Amino acid sequence: SELAAKVKPEKILESDLRTPIRLEVGELLGTSRELSGILANTIKPKSCDPKIEAHSVWTKTQGLLIKIAMHCDGQAINAIIDTGSQLNIVNKHVWKTIINRPID
Repeated sequence: SELAAKVKPEKILESDLRTPIRLEVGELLGTSRELSGILANTIKPKSCDPKIEAHSVWTKTQGLLIKIAMHCDGQAINAIIDTGSQLNIVNKHVWKTIINRPID
């Protein structure tokens, strides 16, 4: 037809590929197994140093504390383990400079 002779499919495709679209992150990740895997590996917790030494310390105000020296991505962190706590608490500076992982 006359219209088909005037239309260039390559130009239409080129225009379509440059058209911005709005997607939710879940939709985008659902379209690519490779992209989903890259994201999962990026946010996956890294392995810890298996040579962790724990020491117990008795304090007058807080009772028995379990202190450990550990590493996160090669950086040393001193931690206190509270076995009765329902929350994990970390100093904001330590989280931003050493741990650097998503938290809520």
